[in-house]
Amino acid sequence: MLRSLTLFAISLPLVALTAAAALPQKKPAPKKPAVTTSKKTTTTTSVGTAAFERDVLPLVQKYCVGCHTAPKGSGGINLSGEKNFAAALKGRVSWERVEAAVLEKRMPPSGVPQPSDAERKKLGQTLESLFSQADCQINDPGRVTMRRLNRAEYNNTLRDLLGVDLRLADAFPNDDVGYGFDNIGDVLSLSPLLMEKYLSAAAKASRAAIIAPEDKPSSVKVLAGQLKGPGNVTGEGYLLSSNGEASFEFDFPAPGDYTIVVRAGASPAGPDIDFPNKKRGPEPAKMGINVGGKPAVTVAVTTGPSNLQPYRAKIAIEQPGKQKVGAAFLNDFYDEKLPPERRDRNLTVESIEIQIPEDVQKRTIKRELPFSHRKLVIEMPDDSTDAEWDRAAKAVLAPIVHRAFRRPVTSDEVRRLVGLSRMAKSQKQSFEKGIQFALQGILVSPSFLFRPEPDAKPDDPSFRRQLNDHELATRLSYFLWSSLPDDELLALADQKKLQAPGVLLAQAKRMLKDPRSRALADNFAGQWLQLRKVGVMQPDTVRFPAFNEQLRQAMRTEPDLFFTGIVQEDRSILEFLDSDYSYLNETLAKHYGNTSVKGAEFQRVPVLPGQRGGILSMAAVLTLTSNPGRTSPVKRGKWVLENLLGTPPPPPPPNVPELEAQKGATQAETLRKRLEIHRTNPACANCHTQMDAIGLALENYDAIGKWRLDDGGKPIDVSGVLPDGSKFDGPKELKKVLLGKKSQFTKTMTERLLTYALGRGVERTDKCNLEAMAKTVAAKGYKFSAIVEAVITSQPFRERRGDESTSPRR
Repeated sequence: MLRSLTLFAISLPLVALTAAAALPQKKPAPKKPAVTTSKKTTTTTSVGTAAFERDVLPLVQKYCVGCHTAPKGSGGINLSGEKNFAAALKGRVSWERVEAAVLEKRMPPSGVPQPSDAERKKLGQTLESLFSQADCQINDPGRVTMRRLNRAEYNNTLRDLLGVDLRLADAFPNDDVGYGFDNIGDVLSLSPLLMEKYLSAAAKASRAAIIAPEDKPSSVKVLAGQLKGPGNVTGEGYLLSSNGEASFEFDFPAPGDYTIVVRAGASPAGPDIDFPNKKRGPEPAKMGINVGGKPAVTVAVTTGPSNLQPYRAKIAIEQPGKQKVGAAFLNDFYDEKLPPERRDRNLTVESIEIQIPEDVQKRTIKRELPFSHRKLVIEMPDDSTDAEWDRAAKAVLAPIVHRAFRRPVTSDEVRRLVGLSRMAKSQKQSFEKGIQFALQGILVSPSFLFRPEPDAKPDDPSFRRQLNDHELATRLSYFLWSSLPDDELLALADQKKLQAPGVLLAQAKRMLKDPRSRALADNFAGQWLQLRKVGVMQPDTVRFPAFNEQLRQAMRTEPDLFFTGIVQEDRSILEFLDSDYSYLNETLAKHYGNTSVKGAEFQRVPVLPGQRGGILSMAAVLTLTSNPGRTSPVKRGKWVLENLLGTPPPPPPPNVPELEAQKGATQAETLRKRLEIHRTNPACANCHTQMDAIGLALENYDAIGKWRLDDGGKPIDVSGVLPDGSKFDGPKELKKVLLGKKSQFTKTMTERLLTYALGRGVERTDKCNLEAMAKTVAAKGYKFSAIVEAVITSQPFRERRGDESTSPRR
């Protein structure tokens, strides 16, 4: 206890600084850029007013003001009072909506006079040009709130720093999301609970990475996030919703009687049965505690999923070495005819613990130290003097803290860590135990938990600067790897060579080919394309009996491998819209009607022309954009508009009934006709015209992404027309239409990637940067490396400014 309190006291200044730097932030809101008035600004505003009055105002007066006028303009937009460009700048949000609606032919509504294509183009291009000029004048690199490592970044950083993959952050509270991502500085707050988790995780990580002679582990506990099997991790633990085993591999050090403790809970299901104690009730879940893939003990799990309890089994191990240890769900049950509380039997496993017998601890032969220990403890004291201890501790800790803090460290920082290590010496403990103490101090430091970019004038919005080499290296590594810089990148930062664009680009290309770039699929694509939701999808298995956990896992794997392949092979980003290949295993291939793929391993294979290719035809996307019991053209169309074209529709107006509740909709023969009835409501028509057309073109795919030609025996009509006149018939022609909008898709993906890379929302002043970036990507053949190059060489990525919001209140 004394040792823990002392460690906490020494770490407290670091923890306090962390907490002060990371008080809960407000949800992200657009920030006002630093604007300075100049003759140039005034001149450009005058020029803008002339163009606005010549090319925009007459068209607005002719086609728009009739509906959009004071006091209550249609859709909340009033255009009657803005007579010059300066006024339009103040009401810019409304004018940008006008620009988009006119260009996409969503406005004016049908039945009223329409502008010609030339008039639409003139209005849209003039507004876009004027706003872009105003933005580019500001020349604002923006400001990123100091970011805490999110859960994925914490796990990856520990793995790459220490050489142990513990996934301790899986037990942390979920990170908040802003602008579609969970790495946004404005929402990554630090709660007291999370601080406690950091302290606990630091202790666990240091003991796992460094083996002290006095540490005799009496047990090994593996949490849900480290288990493998056919299930998925939820808030309660590892959920097995069908028969299967959640397991991990354990290296038994010697023969002996080991106790295995599985902390689990379950939802009983089924009709009442008689039990030996004469009570009646549904059958509980049966759980097998397995070793080496063989059942050792079977127990009945009688506690609920929100009341997990330990279940124990003593097992004799005759042969030492690695064996699989697991908890198996043995009696899956589902019957939709029963009441909800008895319908579905599942098993939840929170953790599996192996308790090592005392006699095994005493007689276990000393084995080779793990890689992490050999990597970190590069020196040992030659004798027992304080000076020799300090020398060895400094040699060990200096490179660790340099990598952990991702910057040069001061001699005072190293000295304090050496002093922390000497706590062990004062208590007659080992040198390794002292390094553990110091490592805990490193892992709760704000320089580890946060990514600070301190400014000389943090409260001056006009002060701007280039990032230094170490800040640039950190931005790059967490962008591409969700982890800290490796030795090569850190060495270049130490040598101050990263500012050269050629060096930075070469490092980015190297890092994209590294397996760690898989983090882009997990953390960027998983959120951009909403693929993380696949783990919680619940299709109606009565209507779609082919859906099970095995298919769910295959669905989730396909887009991950597809995205990673584009990244690591530097392929065209347009393959997201259409491709002639994908990655399938036997389960998913069979679902797609392909019988040539065999085995559980995924392989790259050609797809059926016209049916598959690109992310739109992947079962994961098609299922997450469906309802449990049927497809949803509205959800699918909205998904395309939001994620691929960057034109999300506004929220639906209040008091509009759901499709099934619409008068006459339930009597309509087809989903297309039901949607037509829904669009008769003028409040719904404008947005649904575009969403429905896109979604209906994907009706050849059912609610779990399986190809079909009819729906309930009725032929499917997959034709459609967009407001801009684009026509298509089915998914193949829809993809051609989307490829015709490749510049819009490129700009959308660039904006999403820039948001993710910066850790802040893209602001209006970034617009001119985005335009230039998207054009660069197109000029370089739409290669993935081109979009990464555009991001990392952009002004927002390489610079930052002060912020007036940090000024003290007066």
